[in-house]
Amino acid sequence: MSATSPDGRADTGGLAARRRDVLVALTGDVDADPTTHVGRVHGWEVHGPEVRLTTELSGVATLVERFRFHAPDGAPLVPDAHDPAVAGALDVLALAVSVSYLKATLPGRVELVGRPIGPAGHALLAALLTDGLAELALRAGLGPLDGTITLGPPPATPPSSPATADTRPGTLVTVGGGKDSALSLALAARNDPDVLALAVNARPPMERTAAWAEVGLVRVERELDRELLALNDRGAINGHVPITAIVMAAASVAAALLGRGTVLVSNERSADAATRDVDGWRVNHQYSKSRAFERLLGAALDEAGAGVRVVSLLRPLGELAVGRAVAREPGLVARTTSCNAAFALDGPGEGWCGRCDKCRFVQLVLAPFTPRERLVADLGFDALDDPAQVDGFARMLDPATKPFECVGTVAEVRLALDLLASRPDWRGTAAVRALADPDASDLAERTATLLAADATLLPPPPYDGWLADVTREGPT
Repeated sequence: MSATSPDGRADTGGLAARRRDVLVALTGDVDADPTTHVGRVHGWEVHGPEVRLTTELSGVATLVERFRFHAPDGAPLVPDAHDPAVAGALDVLALAVSVSYLKATLPGRVELVGRPIGPAGHALLAALLTDGLAELALRAGLGPLDGTITLGPPPATPPSSPATADTRPGTLVTVGGGKDSALSLALAARNDPDVLALAVNARPPMERTAAWAEVGLVRVERELDRELLALNDRGAINGHVPITAIVMAAASVAAALLGRGTVLVSNERSADAATRDVDGWRVNHQYSKSRAFERLLGAALDEAGAGVRVVSLLRPLGELAVGRAVAREPGLVARTTSCNAAFALDGPGEGWCGRCDKCRFVQLVLAPFTPRERLVADLGFDALDDPAQVDGFARMLDPATKPFECVGTVAEVRLALDLLASRPDWRGTAAVRALADPDASDLAERTATLLAADATLLPPPPYDGWLADVTREGPT
């Protein structure tokens, strides 16, 4: 199966040259031939409480990523390799994890040599290697990856009549420490006394979110193979990977281990918007948060027999509507951290930097619904009134310079700034004075449009009812 797109774009000279240069750098062999280099996804093995997922780059390295799962009381959740649901969820996790390692050389052929993988699993991996790595490819100057990677062997034949069963009860909510997942957990805790939170490599903001919501926290330990970092230092291809895919797949394994049927995530409507459109090539930093990817993930989990579904609670809402909902939750903002600097691989895991695109955007979408004094106290910074950061806000207003970050659409940024121009406590800040239109005549119309929930994207019952308070109109 080839990772192709409808327009049929094939390998570019830039990618071919880069593949060869990388292999020479990583192997020391000046005659290294990228046409014979293969990536192999070996799948998973269970060793006591540890799951090991192996990806091979032929002639370069065999890399092993490790996962451990822990119940809220700290007890290890030991995977049963013979449990069909657990095994199916692990199959999907192995596919998602492999992308972090395959990106190092972007081999022209990837072989799935573990358990048989069906068409939906192939489609999932193909999408992760193309759309999921589109940002990496763009920023590395490689061009679109569609049609440049072949998957083999052919997909296994799925069961002719897959078993159908009602979704198992029980909800697991992924938390990342930021405002969106904290909102989802707050809604879940109010509506389901049995709900549990889940964090991958829990940091203090994630712990605080669960404690604030008064729910138990399932902990997933993910250990990247450090050899990958050594390969990066030696010249491997490196860049953004679709990390949300790995988190959702890991949460699906945890749900299977706990016998729960739903993983609740916090992907919202704005995540479908492309970060860049380069001559028709849509590059989305948030691809693994998109509806398109969520459908692929659901199909792969179903095909694998995982018995787990992934549901995006906030999908009907745009980023600005999420900001309004977060502002309505007393005490929530002070307990969250959305700054990515806190969650870097070797980062401190604590606090806001107050200077990055994510910090700027979060303050911007909360500000129209929050008194300035309170928001600045909760966040600990005021990027909107920092003259040195005005250009950072301006970049969010231009589709050609929109940052590669989990931020909202250009229209949402524009509306937030214009709304602040009508707020006495915010209108004098540096960014609002420089960028907002205080005379915007269509403010009410734009506000109604961008704050409205899209009823066609409501999650299935009972989760649709959980959004009732979030979507109501009225003051914050």
